[in-house]
Amino acid sequence: MKNVAVFSSVRRLLGVVHLLLLGGLLIGAVSCGKDDNNTPPDLDAQATVKLTTTPTMGSFLVDKQGNTLYYFTRDVDGANVCTGGCAAVWPIFYEPDLKVGNGLNAADFTTKNTAGGQPQTYYKGWPLYYYAPAVNGQNVREQPGATTGEGVGNVWFVVKPDYSLMLATKAVTNKATGQTANANFLIDAQGRTLYLFGKDTRLPGSLATNCQDGCLSAWPAFYTAPTSLPSSLKASDFGVLNRSNGQQLLYKGKPLYLYSGDNSTRGHADGHGLRNGDDTWTVANP
Repeated sequence: MKNVAVFSSVRRLLGVVHLLLLGGLLIGAVSCGKDDNNTPPDLDAQATVKLTTTPTMGSFLVDKQGNTLYYFTRDVDGANVCTGGCAAVWPIFYEPDLKVGNGLNAADFTTKNTAGGQPQTYYKGWPLYYYAPAVNGQNVREQPGATTGEGVGNVWFVVKPDYSLMLATKAVTNKATGQTANANFLIDAQGRTLYLFGKDTRLPGSLATNCQDGCLSAWPAFYTAPTSLPSSLKASDFGVLNRSNGQQLLYKGKPLYLYSGDNSTRGHADGHGLRNGDDTWTVANP
């Protein structure tokens, strides 16, 4: 009888150990499940707008099929001005079910209607387009992965999320002469116009002191690292001017400035043609 009791006790002990081991396995399985849920989701799998990368272009926006998206420098004021024949070659991009991929922020996308009432998706204030050049008399959208629209007319470029500088094109009035003419000029990533000062051309040996004090209050020195540029701009054209109060970006050896009178508003170029003594301020033409 004593042996039976011992055997029974051992069986009960083994049963308890078995339950404990089983419980540990279940807890481990649940824990593993929780760890799996902490893995960042692959947003690109469901994205309707995402980033792709090539060795020559870097990262730029594409739709869910991989079709390249472009911006038009003439849209600098924040409205689609590609109409008529332009609209046939550059169809608008509109995504009603916007899902952004890895590296993109949904808050950067908006929707506005064109002048004709069509909805169009915008990115950081820029209307988005496809490229559909004429082939045998028909406009055919380029294939996924193609970037043949880059640099067309020096006014069409792929849409990058990290542009340091961009290009803008619009009619600009010269404040000195009152004449208005189209200009292609540099802007920063926020769409603010960049300027050159005539005195810097006249006195290249004193760049750091040509605009100081009150001049700098009206015309703040501009600096950014030129790491991401439209293809028509060359990184080698940019340099750095060390000033007593910081750095300033040089373009082809000339310092770049903002104009306080533009009120940091994208597309404004109200400083073009203004004079400071014998010297004139102009938009920074590439």
